[in-house]
Amino acid sequence: MECYDMALVDEIKKRLGASYDEVLMGLEEGDGDMLRALAAIERHREEQKRAEQGGELIGRAIGLAKEGRLKGLRVLLADRAIRDVPLPKGIGGALIGEIITGVLSQLKVELVEKSPDESEEDVEFPGEDEE
Repeated sequence: MECYDMALVDEIKKRLGASYDEVLMGLEEGDGDMLRALAAIERHREEQKRAEQGGELIGRAIGLAKEGRLKGLRVLLADRAIRDVPLPKGIGGALIGEIITGVLSQLKVELVEKSPDESEEDVEFPGEDEE
């Protein structure tokens, strides 16, 4: 287990208002380098923010589908709409809305990172069938 200088820990805490857990994660990910630790903490916070926003969107979609108010889905890449998927009105739309509600409520998204020393071929995803 790595031991870090408390002056370094205190400086990172002060700069970002970070918790000790965040500082430790940042220093471990940044190999003890302050700049890399700061960047790692900021990156981690941004990923958490995006995950929370995604969860809010899924929750809103589930709510609209349950109320029968889900009109359709729009798939975006960055800010550009790639595909609009309208839902039919009436019983068909309600049925599809219920299916979407079920699917979205079970949806879980995880980030799988590769370490700097791994090549693209070395990255394995959890649950991926081995050949």
